[in-house]
Amino acid sequence: MKKRWFAVAVAGIVAAAGLTGCTGNHGDDVVIDPEGPIEEEVSITFWGWGDLAEQENYQTLVNQFMAEEGNENITVSYRGINSANYMTTLRASARNLPTLFYMPDYDFLEWVSAGSLKDISAYVTEDELSKLWPQAVDEYYYNPDTAALGKSEGAALYGLPKDLGPFTLVYNKTLLDAKIEEHGLDAEEIYATYLDPEDPMTWTEFRTLLCSLVTDENGDGTPDDDVYGISHYEIETAVYSNNANFFTDDASEQRITDPNFIEALQFIADLTLKDHVMVPAALQSEVDGFTRFLNSGCIFSFMGPWDCAQFWGYNIAFESNILPVPYNGENPDAMSTAWVGSMGYCVSAKANSLQTAAAMRLAKYLCMNEDAQRKFYELGQQVPNIVSMATDEYVNDTKGLLEGKDPADRSVWVDTINGTSETDKIGGKVRPRYYTYSSGWYNDFLTYIDEQGLWTGNKTAEQICTAYAPDFQDVLDEMRANLG
Repeated sequence: MKKRWFAVAVAGIVAAAGLTGCTGNHGDDVVIDPEGPIEEEVSITFWGWGDLAEQENYQTLVNQFMAEEGNENITVSYRGINSANYMTTLRASARNLPTLFYMPDYDFLEWVSAGSLKDISAYVTEDELSKLWPQAVDEYYYNPDTAALGKSEGAALYGLPKDLGPFTLVYNKTLLDAKIEEHGLDAEEIYATYLDPEDPMTWTEFRTLLCSLVTDENGDGTPDDDVYGISHYEIETAVYSNNANFFTDDASEQRITDPNFIEALQFIADLTLKDHVMVPAALQSEVDGFTRFLNSGCIFSFMGPWDCAQFWGYNIAFESNILPVPYNGENPDAMSTAWVGSMGYCVSAKANSLQTAAAMRLAKYLCMNEDAQRKFYELGQQVPNIVSMATDEYVNDTKGLLEGKDPADRSVWVDTINGTSETDKIGGKVRPRYYTYSSGWYNDFLTYIDEQGLWTGNKTAEQICTAYAPDFQDVLDEMRANLG
């Protein structure tokens, strides 16, 4: 278990270590205002990830950037890489990084602590940043003296947010309506009781709903018509929605033996083992959840704003909508809490001043330019980074750019990002991997619970978490030691 993680971590350290000896600006450390004229010709490279729809969206925006007045001397070479291969490709290019590149939030700590990313604090103003989601900006602050993440005294900014991506529940409304009719259910009651975008379901309500829509007459664990209630369940979402976490806030002590954490894992397993409404693990490995959803093999799945581009491109013949994720209604401290992903636009520490200015000009354009943000949401790429645009124009479609496009209840994504008060029922949290030096531990944990048979009923969540806790604590200790 630990050995697998350590191999990944060492590979990252070795790659990043190649940068620490050659960071800086080759003697050119003058800050050039990215808003001022760039009179010299400069070429920069920009790498990102995503499926073909996302790559096409970014090429469109890059072309638009180069065509705008004032950017005539900037040439941007954009390279889109499949998300499965992106970090491997970036690590292999550690000694010759692109000028500007995506940095996933869960790899940020490793790269920034190695000196691979440029401090961009001098290239943006507080006024500019104040227009963005504050939690998105705060993710890319880092204090090299204390190795602390987040905005604080002594911390510098090492990236601009590409986006905030809440991963919420999505349902095939056409299939759902057909199932309601097939089982003789009251559609009005179903929608009022379970499908309110402002009032999330409890776990009990969600299980009740799925069991009323999916039948398994012979008890073999397979729905009678091979249509499952839900494709899979996001572990982080279940854990967060039971007021639990993988470790303490400073990632120093494991919390997988917390009864709330164990209960969240068992809730997921029981969707298959007891209710027979979720795709079994063996079948999940054959077809990913969203593909199964697109092919009408399940009623519910999970979806982020970035999926819209792919979704619209498929010309899907069914109507869909989104909902807040369910939570444990029996836990008074629990609320609907989806994981919210993010990536940063980061500049290579080796970029010279002119390259940095051009890269920051592009990064600011993609991150906070109103026209660019409007184009992104029109293309189905993201919730706008600009708070005022997201909470009004995007949710209410005041520009008429999303007419007739699913999901109708885009407010769920915004509420998930925006839910911060104690009275809110809906909220979101950054993925736990953001807080650790390496993200490999998460896949190791998933592999372990799979090998131990949680999803097949071979062992319970309590047995598995209790057995794994000492090794997980060792991994947390190692990561903190590597961070220094």
